[in-house]
Amino acid sequence: MRIALFLNNLDGEYQLSVYRGVREEARKLGIGLLSVQGEALNGKSKSGTETIPAWKLIAADGILLLSSVFTDESEIAAPSELRAMTSQVPFVSIGMRLFDYPSIIVKNRESMELLMEHLIMTHGYRDFIYVGGPAKHQDNIVREDVFLKAIKGGERAFPGIRGRVYSGIFNELSGMEIMRNHIAVHPEPPDCIVAASDNIAIGIQELLQSLSDPRWRNCPVTGFDDIGQAQLVNPPLTTVRQSLSEQGSMAVRAIRDLIRGIAVPRIIYVESTLILRSSCGCPEKSEDARRGTEGILPAMSAAPYDIIKSEIYSLNVNSLGHNLALIDSLPAMIPYLQGFLTNLHVQSFYFILYGDALKNIGETGYLVFERSGGRDLSFAESPPAMDIGSFFRKLKTKEEFQDLCLFHFRSGNEYLGFVLYEAPDQVYPQMSSASVFIANTVKRLRSLDDEKERSRKLEQEVAYRTKDLLEVNRKLKEEAERRIAVEAEVLRISDLERRRFSADLHDDICQRLAGISMFCKSLAVQDTPAVFLHELSELIDETLIRTRRYAHDSFPMDLDAFGLREAIAGLCDSISREGGLHCSLSWKAPDPLPLNRNQEINIYRIIQEALQNVVKHSGAEFVRVKLSVEDSFLRLQVRDNGKGMGKGNRRDREGLGLRSMEYRAHQLGAEYCLRSRKGFTAVEITMPLENMFAKPKN
Repeated sequence: MRIALFLNNLDGEYQLSVYRGVREEARKLGIGLLSVQGEALNGKSKSGTETIPAWKLIAADGILLLSSVFTDESEIAAPSELRAMTSQVPFVSIGMRLFDYPSIIVKNRESMELLMEHLIMTHGYRDFIYVGGPAKHQDNIVREDVFLKAIKGGERAFPGIRGRVYSGIFNELSGMEIMRNHIAVHPEPPDCIVAASDNIAIGIQELLQSLSDPRWRNCPVTGFDDIGQAQLVNPPLTTVRQSLSEQGSMAVRAIRDLIRGIAVPRIIYVESTLILRSSCGCPEKSEDARRGTEGILPAMSAAPYDIIKSEIYSLNVNSLGHNLALIDSLPAMIPYLQGFLTNLHVQSFYFILYGDALKNIGETGYLVFERSGGRDLSFAESPPAMDIGSFFRKLKTKEEFQDLCLFHFRSGNEYLGFVLYEAPDQVYPQMSSASVFIANTVKRLRSLDDEKERSRKLEQEVAYRTKDLLEVNRKLKEEAERRIAVEAEVLRISDLERRRFSADLHDDICQRLAGISMFCKSLAVQDTPAVFLHELSELIDETLIRTRRYAHDSFPMDLDAFGLREAIAGLCDSISREGGLHCSLSWKAPDPLPLNRNQEINIYRIIQEALQNVVKHSGAEFVRVKLSVEDSFLRLQVRDNGKGMGKGNRRDREGLGLRSMEYRAHQLGAEYCLRSRKGFTAVEITMPLENMFAKPKN
């Protein structure tokens, strides 16, 4: 049989005392014990995590839950996970009443009433401060209620009696902080300070002893719990003794009965006793009385040795923390961990991590380090995977592992892993502190690994981006060079077009005009026969026709006047009349086409240039212009039956006109294709319809 005790940390006297009672009773009854630390139960269950997830994996036959695991004691609900757990394994609460589950509760009201009566009636105190735990913690509610009722009940008999109430946490730091804040506002000390726990009271005593004002240093203080340290502080602490070890023992007997199917009471009370010492103002007892009544001398005689050992253990913890702060890898942790475990005489130790930080504990873990059977095994370089549930089930069958402590590594709501160990009784606080150091180191190393991985990915991404940028830069450079070449070609084509236009005007129109001028001068000196006037009229008419043609070639006026289809049709008619060949137009497209003005001009110029090339160079008998819209493309073809562009042909593939057509096709965002063989030449343009109405390229 194995039971599990869930608590916060084995680093405080309260939890240690309960744990010792549980452990001793479990040993006496032959029950295996696994103490689980580092898990907290939040009753509100807002975080999305399971309540106490480890219970599914540890193979326990029953569970003891110490009240310290609750992180939100003000509003404890009944989470579904807790209900699910208690429906499968027996469950006992220690220190607080939890729903309808069997609970071990201390009867503290009567003893608290005796304490207040002693302070008011015996010492005559009238001005009190109460420093409590969480405002809605069950124990604190009872103690605060007794305090307030005592103040209220004494108002008639003792005019001027008063009490102030502060809420905090059941630890020394909370007591120090509350009183430090109080003293800053209220410099006059009260008659007595009543603390809800010994830990709070000891923290207050330490603060008061650090003050220079003797009134505060001598201010009476009382506690509650009677932990071992309460007898050793100066002055020894007046308190209420609740047998913490007895609570542990009773809880073990109750869970054993539940496992066996024996019914137990829902509430099991533990008595408490008022213990008077000198911190409340009572005179110190003699050595003989102390020896006979409290048995404190044996503890005091052993105290120096225990203190020395505790100091040595604490130095080992500090050394471990310092060394772990300097490492940068998991394998570097192992030598320091081995030395620490050896110095604290820890015989069994397992160090297990989860693969990733998880909100809920997973079935799979990775064994980093193992100390068992007198040998150490390190797997930090490449930790092997293991099934957590199987691991705990195997441990359950081994007699040498019947009293183990488990400490979970957590970062917020994420579980990182755990250590499992069996250690000497006096080193539990140090093991808890060391486990915190290990947990922080694991978190730091994981963050460091994540940062390294992010850096690696960033460097990889930078390399990819750099490569991409270099490629883009190369393409931009090529594009810039191409644009420069295109611009130069455009300028050259424009210059050649102007030169050709100038040559046409000089060689044709100007010569004709000069001839007309000379003809007119010769006619001026002689009688002009009608036949000469007729020849002159024909010469002028022909010159006018050619001038209009040149003007039309320079800019197609028909395009603006009649649209693209009529302009192309007119161009084909002109070629048929003047070029000595048959030119036909095939139009299989909407009319008008959804083109902007620049697109229409470029299409017209391509057809015009292609037809001029046919007239000048092909020797063709017919040419066909075909324009169609099909398959989401605008398709243009100018095809003739001429002699083609064979080797040595005057119609050079690198000619000005061909380059001009290709340039205009690129302006349209279209594909340009020139196909030619003997008896056949075709200029083809294919433009996606999506380019229609597109902004023209520069």
